[in-house]
Amino acid sequence: MSLNFNRFSDKAHAAFYLAFLGSIREGSEKVEPVHLLLGIHCSRPQIFEGVDFTQLGVAPIDMKDAEQIQGEMQKRFMKASIASGREGTSGEMAFMSSFTPSGKAALEAAAECSETFGARTVGTPHLILGILKADPDLAAKMRRANLGEERVVSLCREYKDGEEGESMAQTFEEMRPRNFRSGIGYDLHRLDAGRPLIIGGIELPFDKGPVGHSDGDVLAHAICDALLGAAGAGDIGTHFPDTDPKWKGANSLLFLEHAKKLLVGKNFTIEHVDAVVIAEKPKLGPHFPKMREALAKALGVSPEKIHLKAKTNEGVDAIGRGEAIAAHVVVTLVSR
Repeated sequence: MSLNFNRFSDKAHAAFYLAFLGSIREGSEKVEPVHLLLGIHCSRPQIFEGVDFTQLGVAPIDMKDAEQIQGEMQKRFMKASIASGREGTSGEMAFMSSFTPSGKAALEAAAECSETFGARTVGTPHLILGILKADPDLAAKMRRANLGEERVVSLCREYKDGEEGESMAQTFEEMRPRNFRSGIGYDLHRLDAGRPLIIGGIELPFDKGPVGHSDGDVLAHAICDALLGAAGAGDIGTHFPDTDPKWKGANSLLFLEHAKKLLVGKNFTIEHVDAVVIAEKPKLGPHFPKMREALAKALGVSPEKIHLKAKTNEGVDAIGRGEAIAAHVVVTLVSR
């Protein structure tokens, strides 16, 4: 069986390192299953609660000795690395050469066990079960020490991916290049007396409101257009035409929820929303916290990803005369 060491969890990798310390302490040239067990004990001591080490015939590793034997371990790694380069073998092959046949069998059995229990990563419980399967003599001692198969199988069932840190495979996934997309959105509405003023999903106390087919939320509309543009998914008029009566007076946050679903289908997530609302009156700043919360909920992001600003038009043109309101938005999307 070919092992993918990238699947092993952080704690499992730490156990390998500590197993080398154990083998050196015992004067062994190779890592045996018992050394691997000692390494796991150092890496995840909590799962050994109630285990009687006297039954195992070996003492736990004293980490105070680690520095003294670390130099010897580095020599072994260097020797294995040189040998792998001379023989044309991979680094993983060199790593495997540091284990006895039963040690290798334990690693292989651990990988198989993780798949049996539906785990993407190979954790320390899988390693212990692999040891039980690979070394019958040690398995008998482990049962007497209160670390039998029933207990270990229970640990494997309870194991959850990520609880022992990321595997290298997960780390490599996060290191994959991320693709960024930007989109711009703009909207403007005339203001008319007696209509509700809805901005960012929040109704503001004011004597005027936008004229529009839906609720006329200028900020939500601009954000929606920016999101759709960044994802290459058309524009707000395509998805919510003002000729369709079902959108008459509709809450514009529904448009954002729809846009969010489209983004998920295209494997995009929202990285940042930066918006400016231009209105002569009323003062918008005090209402921004509630707007951010409403927008964030509709978009399925944290409010910290949404930044809002307010500007007046210094009395210039329709916006400056209080006859209209506008919003400009830039969004950043990310995908892997």
